[in-house]
Amino acid sequence: MLQRGGFDLILGNPPWLKVEWNEAGILGEKNPVFAVRKVSASDLAKLRAQTFEDFPGLQAAWTEELQEAEGTQSFLNAVQNYPLLKGVQTNLYKCFMPLAWGLNSAQGVTALLHPEGPYDDPNGGTLREAVYPRLRRHFGFVNELQLFAEVDHHTKYSVNIYGPIRATLAFDQLANLFAPSTVDVCYQHDGSGVVGGYKNEAGKWNTAGHRDRIVRVDEAALATFARLYDEPGTPARRARLPALHAQALNSVLKKFADYPSHFFDKSDQFSANEMWHETRQQADGTISRRAAGDGWFPARTDDWIVSGPHFHLANPHNKTPRRVCTANGHYDCCNLGDLPDEYISRTNFVPMRDGAEYRTRTPKVSWTDAATGTRLPATNFPRLLFRNMLAVSTERTLIASIVPQGSASVHAVWANAFRSPHLCATALAAAVSLPADFYIKSTGRSALYQLWTYLPDIGPLPSVLSRAMALNCLTTHYAPLWEEVFDPDFADQRWSQPANPRLPQDFWPSLTRDWTRDCALRSDYARRMALVEIDVLVAQALGLTLEELLLIYRVQFPVMQGYERDTWYDIKGRIVFTNSKGLVGVGLPRKGSRSTPKTRITTPDGKVREGNFGWEDLWAYPPEGADEATVKQGGTPKLPDGTVITQWVTDDTLPGGPRAVERTYTAPFARANREEDYRVAWAFFESNA
Repeated sequence: MLQRGGFDLILGNPPWLKVEWNEAGILGEKNPVFAVRKVSASDLAKLRAQTFEDFPGLQAAWTEELQEAEGTQSFLNAVQNYPLLKGVQTNLYKCFMPLAWGLNSAQGVTALLHPEGPYDDPNGGTLREAVYPRLRRHFGFVNELQLFAEVDHHTKYSVNIYGPIRATLAFDQLANLFAPSTVDVCYQHDGSGVVGGYKNEAGKWNTAGHRDRIVRVDEAALATFARLYDEPGTPARRARLPALHAQALNSVLKKFADYPSHFFDKSDQFSANEMWHETRQQADGTISRRAAGDGWFPARTDDWIVSGPHFHLANPHNKTPRRVCTANGHYDCCNLGDLPDEYISRTNFVPMRDGAEYRTRTPKVSWTDAATGTRLPATNFPRLLFRNMLAVSTERTLIASIVPQGSASVHAVWANAFRSPHLCATALAAAVSLPADFYIKSTGRSALYQLWTYLPDIGPLPSVLSRAMALNCLTTHYAPLWEEVFDPDFADQRWSQPANPRLPQDFWPSLTRDWTRDCALRSDYARRMALVEIDVLVAQALGLTLEELLLIYRVQFPVMQGYERDTWYDIKGRIVFTNSKGLVGVGLPRKGSRSTPKTRITTPDGKVREGNFGWEDLWAYPPEGADEATVKQGGTPKLPDGTVITQWVTDDTLPGGPRAVERTYTAPFARANREEDYRVAWAFFESNA
């Protein structure tokens, strides 16, 4: 070994252990309170002193542990010991990486299993600069199949194979692996067929392999990643590494990076802030929590304080909090067809009574108003809101909507005030598209902040703006925005499926500059189709191909695919049943029971049945061995076309509630197929460009 200069092969699973001082461990051995409860810093100091008095010898043991922890941290954080880890949060597995490389012979190979930290740490550029020239294979796993039973199933880790430094770097990456066998299958595959996504058609984690899953990463690819995921000017070899599922996605990202205009190019045209912090602003009296059981609805937008669940994709009235709202699930979906023109959702927080002081405390925009010579409150402008916390594994990750002037928001919402209503609307249209969501998902970030500004700015295309505005402008509070952004071309738009009976075919020709409630899309099916068409129009504007859009959908959106497969619409475009966890209470329950809403079934021949019916009383899913047509349709109806289902539920989403409401669903029922809709829309817009 000495003659060869080191080991030819090193294999290891180094400790995944942060080196940090945790006094609760040693104190908890004597007083369990420290281990089982979350103790504040002030209470901790008091309890510690008392525990030292109660247990002789504990203080000496505590001091010894502290000295050992501090000494270890000082050693591992010392630049002279681990220069490549400067500025990086210390974890023992990172210390093993340069150690193993140093123990290799000139042609030696190291294979380490460790978390993904080196590839996504914003401060890890120096380490990545040493990793990439050595890296030969990077196989990223998610622990969904519990290969490591003691580790959370969401945990991501990778097998990393390192060799000698090469002047020209190049390595293979496989991401989103669930089983090691997939690696072998990918390298043995002939390239035929379609690349599968995260999940297969049965909704199970996809362990099948495909040659095109192997992503070749070179200097040019890293340069693209640096432009998309890092600060401007970041060298290619310091770039963060996205988890790309297929080689073709490299091309998609390059088109994002090469697009001539991005929203950060216009950063002087908008101003971002978190606005009200729920804890701090309650403490200083700026806002107060609505009393539990108080059903108050704001009468003015100046009194509306928006939280994350309030809004969804171009829908500011997605949900409203219940009278008692103490958890994220305590929100009810709004029926957009029932909303009064002046509607404002119930809010969890109430502004202080002193309106002048409230406006004084409101964050100001970054620019100076020409008329007053001052910086105006951000709420004087239309604002594009994003949910700041990013959930990569959910149906959609980038959630955006515009709120009207006067509206405030809490700190879990990233708010952007725009000088120009047109730019605000353009940013919304880009943000609610599937390509934009793909980009945000690919970053792996947990918080948004200004990351959205890296999205390409495709400009104010009437075909895209018309759909975004028709989705978002639901009430009279949006009339100024609608009238400012309106273009006569809005009325020239057409659905990509002109014969589809579930779409309001007269919607577009009826649009006018003066806002009316008929300027908003309100049915479930029409709103879904508008989003589908935005996906296609944005993809075409970016220069993507249809196959690239389909690949993005198949790979990055397994939850959405699962919901699309089991969401059903009646002939009028209303959801009659959905398995979507975000639409609890919408449509019929899967199974009827004594606790589910009262329901009436009226068939075309006038026969009536009453009871507590569920979706499975109306529809039969295809049995095993069913013919292709039945499988494609998703099963067979149990009721004839023209049957009317009437459901009575209690609703408390509007002022004056709770109240009993009647909902009707008319057969035939059908589900939508997003891939087919993409193909139809692509051909339609391509031929009408």
